[in-house]
Amino acid sequence: MVRLVESPSPLLATLRLLVPALTAERYKGQAGKIAVIGGCADYTGAPYYAAISGLKLGADLSHVFCSDAAATAIKSYSPELIVHGCLKERQPEAAAREAQVEAVCRWFPAITALVVGPGLGRDETLQAVAEGIIERAIAESIPCVIDADGLAVVVRRPALVHGSRWTVLTPNRPEYQRLSQAVIPQVAAAEPGKQAEAEHLAQLCEARGGPATLCAVVGAATLCTGCEARGGLLPEPGPRSQQSDAHGEMHLLNISSASPQPSWSLSLTLDHEPDPTPTLTPTLT
Repeated sequence: MVRLVESPSPLLATLRLLVPALTAERYKGQAGKIAVIGGCADYTGAPYYAAISGLKLGADLSHVFCSDAAATAIKSYSPELIVHGCLKERQPEAAAREAQVEAVCRWFPAITALVVGPGLGRDETLQAVAEGIIERAIAESIPCVIDADGLAVVVRRPALVHGSRWTVLTPNRPEYQRLSQAVIPQVAAAEPGKQAEAEHLAQLCEARGGPATLCAVVGAATLCTGCEARGGLLPEPGPRSQQSDAHGEMHLLNISSASPQPSWSLSLTLDHEPDPTPTLTPTLT
C-alpha cells in the first residue's frame, strides 16, 4: 500500500491552527458562522467566493446578505450558502436605508464574524447600508473584515474604524494608496522597498489608533500588522466570542478565538520565494 507522508512545513503547521478539529462533541455552529455583506446587480461572484471560502476552511454556516438583484444568481452558484436578498439599490430615503441595516443586524446574534465589501459596488445606498452595518458591528465587538468596495466606506469616513481592535482591512495596492491619502495625507507615499513600505504601514496603523489589523498587498510582498500570539491568530474578541469558537475563513484573514493576551507588533511576510505547497513523499507500508 502506498501512503503519502507530508514533509514538515511551518506554513502547514500554522494553517492547521486555523481549521477547527472535527470531533464527536462538536455540533453545527460551533466552528463559526460567517456573514458576507456584498453582491449587487453587477457583481455576484466576489461574495460567493468569500462565503464559500469560509465553508471550505471549516466554518459551519455561511450567509450572504446582498442586493435583491444579485440573490438569485448567488443562490444558483451553491446550495451550501444561505442567501438573503434583503438589500436594495437606489434607495435615497434615510428610513429605507436604516431598514436595510436593521434587516442585517437582527442576524448578529447568529453570526460570529463579518466580511463587508466583496461585490458591494459603489451604489450610494449600499455604501450607506454597509457603513451602518460596520458601525453596529464594531459597537457590538463583532470581528469584521473590510475588503474591496467596503474599503470605500473607510476611505470616506476613516474615523469609523479608528481604534477598533476587531476590524481587519485588506486593501490591494491602489486601495492602500487611497486609504493612506485619507488617513495620513500629510505623509508622502512609501518609497519602493520592504523597509520603507513597512514603516509607512506602521504610520498608517498608528494613525488608525490600533491595535487593529491591516493586511496590504504591496507589490510582491504582503505587509501585515497584527498579533503574533499563538501562530499569528488574533486573540479573543470579547463576550460575543463565548457564543461559539468563532473559527472560519474571512476572505483573506481569519478571526478566531485564540490567546486572550495579545502581543501587537509589525510584521512583514515572506516574499513569494518559497513554494508554500507542502511536499508529499510517497512511502511503502
